[in-house]
Amino acid sequence: MTNHLKGLLMTIFAVVILSPDSVLIRLVEEASSEVDSWTVLFWRGLLYAVGVSLLVLIKYRSKTIAEFKNIGKGGLVIGLFSGISTGTFVFAIVYTSIANALVIISTGPIMIAIVAWFLLKEKSSLITWAAMIIVFIGIYIVMSGSFGGKSLVGDFFALITAVMMGFTFTLTRKYKHVNMVPVNAIGGLIAALIAFLMANQITVPAEVVGYIIAMGAILSISFSLITIAPRYMPAAEVGMIMPLETVLGSLIAWYVISEVPSVNALVGGSIVIVTLFLHSWYSTRLAKNQID
Repeated sequence: MTNHLKGLLMTIFAVVILSPDSVLIRLVEEASSEVDSWTVLFWRGLLYAVGVSLLVLIKYRSKTIAEFKNIGKGGLVIGLFSGISTGTFVFAIVYTSIANALVIISTGPIMIAIVAWFLLKEKSSLITWAAMIIVFIGIYIVMSGSFGGKSLVGDFFALITAVMMGFTFTLTRKYKHVNMVPVNAIGGLIAALIAFLMANQITVPAEVVGYIIAMGAILSISFSLITIAPRYMPAAEVGMIMPLETVLGSLIAWYVISEVPSVNALVGGSIVIVTLFLHSWYSTRLAKNQID
């Protein structure tokens, strides 16, 4: 198996298993009125941290502690951004439609370009700037359906999540010589700590335990694979596959909880996803031509 195929399979598998994540959050809240968003975030973050730590332990065994130490101060900063995005994602799903949240969060690759320009002084091409403008038009269309309603709050949480992802992946690329998988555990722990301080209670009824465990497993496996995949294939190609989660997640929400995407979400989402795919395809071709 070639490295490229390995990275491709990692990314596809990660995106597919991540797709039900947003529906699980909604199912927990619908299953029990006793569980609020902070409680969900506490267990989600804690199990995420435990799951990633177990994966690192299985992989590195006696070197596990060293792998966590190797992330350094940069890794702790990345963990902070990751922890914030873990929290804002939960509130985005709670306060707006799943389709809206996933479409807005799918702008992560564009946010990465903006953050890289801001932090790393990386200049973006005219094609990238054009893609940014088109994507933000699509996002405006998606969010315009929420103007005047409480779901606008959820849309903004989704936007914050995308921005935090931009910082997380840009800094991860800056420290690409370091294994940053342990950072996911740090992020989960930070999210759990914040939620613990804010939650009225952390106990959950038995009927939602399965959903919460599934969340922890999904996050641990998918984000570990997404962190590793760029080692084996260009980051732009990873970006081409990521919008698949938006499509699959929205379809799962439609099928499982009968949440039909709004016209704004369908129109704006189509603009965003097609633009992201074409931009990633163009970036990949450009990178290959430069290598050749």
